[in-house]
Amino acid sequence: MKLLVVVYHPVDPYIIFETARKIENSGGKSFFVIVEKEGIIKNIVDSFGFENKVIGSNKVSFFGKILNIVSIVNSINRIIKRFKPDLVFSPASPYTSMACKFNKLPLVCWEDTETATFNFKYSHKSIDSLLLIDSFYKDLPTDSIIRFNGYKELAYLHPNVFKPDESILKKLGLIKSDKIVLMRFSALNAMHDIGLKSEVVTNEDKILHFIKKIEKLYNAKVLISMTERDLDDRFYKYKLLIPPSKYLDLLNFGSLYIGEGTTTACEAGVVGVPWIALRDKPLGYLNDQEKNFGLGFRIDNIEDAIIKAEEILKNNNKSEWKIKRKKLLHDKIDVSAFITWFVKNYPDSHVIMKENPDFQNKFK
Repeated sequence: MKLLVVVYHPVDPYIIFETARKIENSGGKSFFVIVEKEGIIKNIVDSFGFENKVIGSNKVSFFGKILNIVSIVNSINRIIKRFKPDLVFSPASPYTSMACKFNKLPLVCWEDTETATFNFKYSHKSIDSLLLIDSFYKDLPTDSIIRFNGYKELAYLHPNVFKPDESILKKLGLIKSDKIVLMRFSALNAMHDIGLKSEVVTNEDKILHFIKKIEKLYNAKVLISMTERDLDDRFYKYKLLIPPSKYLDLLNFGSLYIGEGTTTACEAGVVGVPWIALRDKPLGYLNDQEKNFGLGFRIDNIEDAIIKAEEILKNNNKSEWKIKRKKLLHDKIDVSAFITWFVKNYPDSHVIMKENPDFQNKFK
C-alpha cells in the first residue's frame, strides 16, 4: 500500500505516524506532504524518519490563505502524479480535497474543531470518509462521516503507543517530583481561530505576576512554549528550548498546563495532567474531558484562570489526575489501532463502520 499524508499543523503528523510506520513495516510506502507552520513540522516528520517534502507555508491573513490555494493544490498534484498513492490521509482541508478530486483518489480526513467552518464548507463534498470524534457537537452536511469514540490525541498518546522519555527532565535540570507548569500562547491565526480573542496580548503583566507568585509559593518550575507567539523580554528566562518532538515527553511529567493551545490542553488530559484552556468558545473534545472526566477547565478570562491554577497547584495531588486519566482510557478506544485498521482495509472499513459502528470497540 502507498499512503500519502498531507499535514498543515505540528500535531497532524503525530496522528498518522504509527499507521505510516506499520504500512512501511509490511512492505508499503508512506510519504508526507508538508504545508509548514511555526517552522517545526518538517523537524517533527524528519525525527520519525519518513520521506517528506515541504510545499509551502500557512499564511496568516484570510486572503493570504485564499491566494495560497493554487500554489498548494498544484504542488500536491505534482507529488500525487509522481508518488501514485492508493489513498490520501489529511485533516479536512480544501487544498487536499481539490487535489484528490482532480486525481480521482480516495480521501480519508479527520476533524475535531467545530469552529473550522471554512474547512468544512470547501472540502466536505470531496471527502470520501470523514473521521469525526464522538464529542463533536455540530451537524455537518455530509454522509461520509464515521464517528469514533476518542480524540486525535489518543492516536499518539495512548499507552499502547506512547512511552514517555524521562531523559528530557535531566536535560532541563528537573526531576519527576517538581511542580512543572507548562504554558503555551497561540498566534490564533488559523482559519478556525477567526473571531477568537486573546487573553494574553493585554495581560502580560498579570501573567508575569502569576508566574513569580507560583514560583515563590509552590516552587513551581514554569516553562513557556513560544513557537507561535513571542512574549516580551521579561519572559525569556521561561522560554522552553527543546526539540518539538520532545514536548510531549515533558508534558507527561507536568503538574499543570495553562494556555490558548487547545490541542495541548487535550494532550495534557490524555496523559493525566490538569489543564486550563484560555478560550471563550467551546470545543467538543474539551467539553468531554471537562464534563465527563474532570480533567480540565475551559476559562475565558485570565483572572479566573489564575485563581483556578493556584487552586490546582496548592492541592498538587498528581495521583488524583492519573485516576481520572485511567477512567478516560477505559472509556475510549486506541485511536491509532483504529486508524491503522481503517486505512489498511479501506474502503471495506468504511462500509463496516457504517453498518456496525460498535465494531470500533475491538480497539479498546
